[in-house]
Amino acid sequence: GEATVSETREPPTDVFEETDHVLVIVEMPGVSADDARFELEGDVLTVTATGAGKKYRKEVLLPTECDASTLTTSANNGVFEVRLSRASSEAA
Repeated sequence: GEATVSETREPPTDVFEETDHVLVIVEMPGVSADDARFELEGDVLTVTATGAGKKYRKEVLLPTECDASTLTTSANNGVFEVRLSRASSEAA
């Protein structure tokens, strides 16, 4: 039979706080853009993906609360860039 991998890995992740957005870099070799999911709830970004016999999952704590409707992703050779705009806070 064929070997299957049931281990879930935590991908290496970097978080950068830019002037007008938060940038998250996630490295998941063997994963295509169609196989990765990014979900935002408050200030936690959840990354899940399956590809090339590998499973990835990680919860990334962001430096500030972000607006889920602004989430954009791009992928290049298993390196994903996730951009999120900060949530507008009217309370001062």
